[in-house]
Amino acid sequence: MFLSSYRRSRYYYVAGFTLIELVIVIAIIAIALGLFSVNSSSAAFWREEGFIRKFTETLTFLHHQAVADQSFYRIEFDLDNDNYKIGVMKSEENVDQSLKDQALTAGNLTLELASFLTPSLGQNQTMIPPPNYPSLAEPVALPINSHFEDVKTATKTYSRQQGGKAAILFSPRGFSDFAVIHLKLRDNPVTVLVN
Repeated sequence: MFLSSYRRSRYYYVAGFTLIELVIVIAIIAIALGLFSVNSSSAAFWREEGFIRKFTETLTFLHHQAVADQSFYRIEFDLDNDNYKIGVMKSEENVDQSLKDQALTAGNLTLELASFLTPSLGQNQTMIPPPNYPSLAEPVALPINSHFEDVKTATKTYSRQQGGKAAILFSPRGFSDFAVIHLKLRDNPVTVLVN
């Protein structure tokens, strides 16, 4: 009887791996697969697809948000650094005193209707972070190995060779500047139309 229990215990300690050894092997395999999947072309493809979806949804959001906030929204493309950021246009002009006096006696409905029917962009404008969404003012970079080829608006074409900044304006009346944006994502050209 002593001999059989000895044999059982001997086989028990000799065969198999410990739990710690199994965990270490699984962790090494997971890390290796993680590094491989990050560098694979399919992961890059899905990152680019996600970027295009986010970018087009941002353009649609700006169109609707300009109407909702009754503000001029602007998206600015930095062709040198391949990123974009969003802001609200704020006038630096002084309002005529007679208009201020009229606004004191006018009702709220009259003021709202007047501002809706005749929103004014003015001459001296600065771009400030959107009050309701300040995180939109942070620059958003294009994916790795991607860049803006050019941005064509109704009045001017901004190209990568010229560099600089291009912008699209979204009006509180529900209109936006017409623009065609050409992107190069790795080897694939992408065209985004803003109308």
